[in-house]
Amino acid sequence: MLVLQTTAAVLLTLVRDGATRASRRLARGARDTGASALEFAIIAGIVVVAASVIGAVIFNVVETKSTELETCAEQAVSEACAP
Repeated sequence: MLVLQTTAAVLLTLVRDGATRASRRLARGARDTGASALEFAIIAGIVVVAASVIGAVIFNVVETKSTELETCAEQAVSEACAP
């Protein structure tokens, strides 16, 4: 869980910093709006990949726990469940 929180915090910081830098450039009238759009596209790509990885990890954890519960539920009452 700590890894997910850390990853989310890092991604939010990256997005926030990128947006801040881009808005400062635009406010100063910089001519590199194409570069800003490229930065946003790269950041968005990183966020999508990170979200996919986090989703896959959560899915695998839920699937593993579900299998464990199903195996335990199929055992007789007098038998102990193996973790």
